[in-house]
Amino acid sequence: MENARYHEGQKVNRIGIIINVLLTLLKLIAGYISHSTAMIADAVESASDILTTSIAALGLKIANKPADQEHPYGHEKAEAIAAKFIAGFLLVAGLAIGWKAIQRLTAGDMEKPGLLALYAAILTIAVKEILFQYTVFIAKKINSTALKANAWHYRSDALTSMITLIGIGTARLGYAAADPIAAIVGTLLILKMAYEIYARSISELMDSSAPPEEVEAIRQIVLSVPNVKGIDLLKTRRHGNMIYVDVDIVVDSHISVQDGHDIANTVRNDVMSKLGNVKDVMVHVNPCSACQKCSK
Repeated sequence: MENARYHEGQKVNRIGIIINVLLTLLKLIAGYISHSTAMIADAVESASDILTTSIAALGLKIANKPADQEHPYGHEKAEAIAAKFIAGFLLVAGLAIGWKAIQRLTAGDMEKPGLLALYAAILTIAVKEILFQYTVFIAKKINSTALKANAWHYRSDALTSMITLIGIGTARLGYAAADPIAAIVGTLLILKMAYEIYARSISELMDSSAPPEEVEAIRQIVLSVPNVKGIDLLKTRRHGNMIYVDVDIVVDSHISVQDGHDIANTVRNDVMSKLGNVKDVMVHVNPCSACQKCSK
């Protein structure tokens, strides 16, 4: 099952890389021939997709490796480390494009972009929306947070290309400044994306908690296990696209050690079987004191 998930996810990533390589080349050529800074900025956006899709592919590959002696908790955090390098690339590339657009705007070095850039923007919007829908479908099917994130990156590309299309179209109507202005707006989107990727990677490396709705789902699963009287402590931490859970459950103080062990095993198995992104559950058993929890 895990191998099938891995191969299906990698197939989506290979398709995404091939499409983005072709789009990047097309937009770079169109931007250069048509003298469109906005289209060149859009090309960098597509180039960033090649990197992020490669990271998603690498993350799936590393996550598929079993834990070993040097990495007893697995290898999922490698994706967060690599994502920091991607964020740095986007930051440098975005600032370079934005600076060039500002220079063109202030120097008055503007000319009407060619029709090829307009066609390239329209094609990009259509292709990226199709790629978004396909990637989201597979991501939900195999429950991959990395693919889901990459799918929304494709959607942001489509939005960037819409800005590019508006800028080029307006410039061709006689307002030449619209093209570098569109490039600056595209730059801001690239910088925003760089910040979000960096912040997300830092959050994962800092062992941040799972989202509140997932924590609540875990709580309800634990409380639904027979003979669990309550929860003294529930902690979660993200590990790449997976979650580790630590929970202190309350049980009847008069049961045997074996019974307490069996309840703990049931808690662990139920959480892991019902939530596919939970990698492990550490269960500590506390005896119930004289309180309302024992009225369950």
